[in-house]
Amino acid sequence: MEIDPRARLIEWPSTVLGVSGRMYVYTPPEYRPDGPPLPVVYLLRGHEREWVNRSEDDSRIGTAIDVYERVRLRGEIGPLLLAMPGLASADNRIPGLLTDFVAPQLTDAPGIGTGRFATFFFTEVLPLMEREFGAHPMARAITGFSLGGYMAVKAVALRPDLFVSVSAYDGSFPYASDGGRRARRYDTLLLAEMFDPALGRPRNLERLTDHNPICLLLRADRTALRRITWMIQYGPEHIEPWGSNFYRGEYLLRVLATLGITNAAPVAALPDGAHTWAVADRHLEQALPLHYRAFERVIAG
Repeated sequence: MEIDPRARLIEWPSTVLGVSGRMYVYTPPEYRPDGPPLPVVYLLRGHEREWVNRSEDDSRIGTAIDVYERVRLRGEIGPLLLAMPGLASADNRIPGLLTDFVAPQLTDAPGIGTGRFATFFFTEVLPLMEREFGAHPMARAITGFSLGGYMAVKAVALRPDLFVSVSAYDGSFPYASDGGRRARRYDTLLLAEMFDPALGRPRNLERLTDHNPICLLLRADRTALRRITWMIQYGPEHIEPWGSNFYRGEYLLRVLATLGITNAAPVAALPDGAHTWAVADRHLEQALPLHYRAFERVIAG
């Protein structure tokens, strides 16, 4: 691993998980503990290291912090906090799915504890950033890659009041049935064994529905969802099914359109996209200015 030295690892005894909470945080040069509150972008994937590990895959050139500093140098954004919470097992074998696990006993992976990752994120991670780093309580954005995209959209669907913008690259979005009222029974996305602790075994359709971002969006307050800036991108159709989540991304955009939500991304399907960190970083480079403009609108009031 090549962890970016500009990222600070924060660990604390999590009362929710019963094990250590972990998160990487980047603070810009202007940051002062007693200074004015700064907007914060939460970057999700699974393990806390992924957005700041230069060698997360062979495609990668830099990290999310390099992306931030490039965009900042161009004058497209101002100072931001970047927060990358750990929402998976410590060895990254078991995804957290922004879910309170049904059966945490089904794994011996370290760092799971109670498996209450949704409660952990909303009741520990967000308040910690505001308490310890002065994150602005009204200027939060969230982004994610792959299952991180799933979690970013799920977070906004659960609590649209907490975020001003959301972006996702090549998100793993489950399909829904019956006009979005229930999960699609035969969708294979979440059937892998690594999801057993989160969702239980065998799978329960009601539980899958309760953790399906599409179903959650259709239950949420539409007015609140429309106040949020949305930026959804994914890889091209021709490298489906293993190289991109084109069809799942297209499906999400159709659902958002029924809710009266437009995609702020200049291009949704990247013609040269792939399910790699190099492209996820490129997505972030396009998304950060949109997040920042959303912050400016909120802070200006």
